[in-house]
Amino acid sequence: MEKEPIFHRRDLAERLGTQLVSRVGASGMFVTAPRRTGKSTFIREDLIPLLLLEHSVEIVYADLWEDRSANPGDVIVGAIKDRLLRYDGIVMRAAKASGVDKIKVGGLEMSLDRVGFGKGETLTKALRILAQAAGKPVVMVIDEAQHSQSSEEGRQALYALKAARDALNASDGPGFRLLATGSNSDKLATLVDDKDQAFYQAPMVSLPVLGRPYLEWLRGQQLYEPKPSIESMEMAFQMCNHRPEPLNKVLSEFSLQTGIDASEIDQALQKAIVKSMARARSIFEQQINALSPLDAAVLKVMAQQGARFAPYAKHSYEAYREFINRETSETQIEINQSTVQQALERLRALQMIWRAGRGSYAIEDSQHIDWLKEIM
Repeated sequence: MEKEPIFHRRDLAERLGTQLVSRVGASGMFVTAPRRTGKSTFIREDLIPLLLLEHSVEIVYADLWEDRSANPGDVIVGAIKDRLLRYDGIVMRAAKASGVDKIKVGGLEMSLDRVGFGKGETLTKALRILAQAAGKPVVMVIDEAQHSQSSEEGRQALYALKAARDALNASDGPGFRLLATGSNSDKLATLVDDKDQAFYQAPMVSLPVLGRPYLEWLRGQQLYEPKPSIESMEMAFQMCNHRPEPLNKVLSEFSLQTGIDASEIDQALQKAIVKSMARARSIFEQQINALSPLDAAVLKVMAQQGARFAPYAKHSYEAYREFINRETSETQIEINQSTVQQALERLRALQMIWRAGRGSYAIEDSQHIDWLKEIM
């Protein structure tokens, strides 16, 4: 069975990889791109392999999006532990040299259960052991890093990694870099713009969206004739907000069709994309219509206010009431801190929003924000 082909962005990987391992990246690097525009694929398939092959580093990878029910702090600590377990006897010797005992690796006793927050063994020590065992600097990659703010342990993990960064990048240290990615640029920015955050003033990079080179590659992957023109594909891709998935879906459907004339293929692509996006929007609007009046109002105010959203502020209560009065004749809906909190929790359960802790919330998908603004 053939594997799914992957478009590679080697030039971009080389540029980011060089920056990351240089002095510029010593404080950490934060990379953002809208959801489903190829960010995670680029990190996994291009940047990490390049770092391994050309910069000879040890990679620790933690995906905070893969299991959103897991505590982000536990995911980060678990990723470090899992990487340590790959080194068996080498780790045991390095651990003894660093004063750590009872880490269990293979047939050797080397307990890792004390690695974490307030458990006796710091992430600094664990990462130093890993660097010694690997004989390489360590790069910690955290995908969807903004979710670290959804728990106290997640926030502690970033501070622990900052301490590790400072210790491992000292003159006698083995070297450490943090690469954090995120799909919500506003929330990821708070990790570097807020002076109370661990990685305050670390550089933040906006990942370029996929463009014409990707579309030329994608066009070459299509095994049917006639094919849409590259110009038509560019227009369609813009309509998809540069997200490969909806465009690929339409092109796959074209491969099963017969009888499309070459003079009609471009127009057929535009119509198919319009229909596909309209269908996705219709499904989303059905979800909105199924919400309670207060839940829908809270979601719309979040879209309206953006990063300024304050769920329990007086002006937000007034905005909730305005949306409710516009959409329903119900006048007895209570709006207070308790009912708004319950609405936020219901929206979280539906995975429409996420909480960054300390009363900060954001809508999961930037496409949903655009649609919400259009139907207000």
